[in-house]
Amino acid sequence: MNNTNYWETKKRVLPQHSDHAGIMWHGAYLNWLEESRINALKESGISYIDLVNKGFEMPVIDIKLKYKFPIYLGDEISIKSSFTITKSPKININTIFVYGPDKLMTYADINVVLIRKETFSIIRHRPIFLEKIFQKLAEGPIDKK
Repeated sequence: MNNTNYWETKKRVLPQHSDHAGIMWHGAYLNWLEESRINALKESGISYIDLVNKGFEMPVIDIKLKYKFPIYLGDEISIKSSFTITKSPKININTIFVYGPDKLMTYADINVVLIRKETFSIIRHRPIFLEKIFQKLAEGPIDKK
């Protein structure tokens, strides 16, 4: 990932996340990716429910996952994401699943768009209050070192 100031969510693989062999089930990755996006958005200044209440949604339009190594029941994983936000309606999120200090387990490349909830139309010119939040999202969290 180019952005070292990434958003991070830590998760532990529980029985409901794994298959009978004790390996993280492929569908659980999507839930964790969604949770990490929602957390980053909230830390940037708006909860997803507030976004929805203001008449917007951010659906996934495409996603690519690359599984490099299996993640096992009981493993603690850091989900690290960076957001690329330009004037384009598309918002790109690059996410890695890391085990331990630096073992890359899985990579995800996701694109979402901001839409108007009632009409499902893509927002091409974001409201100013969202531009400021999205700028924070792209910058990443403030380094507390």
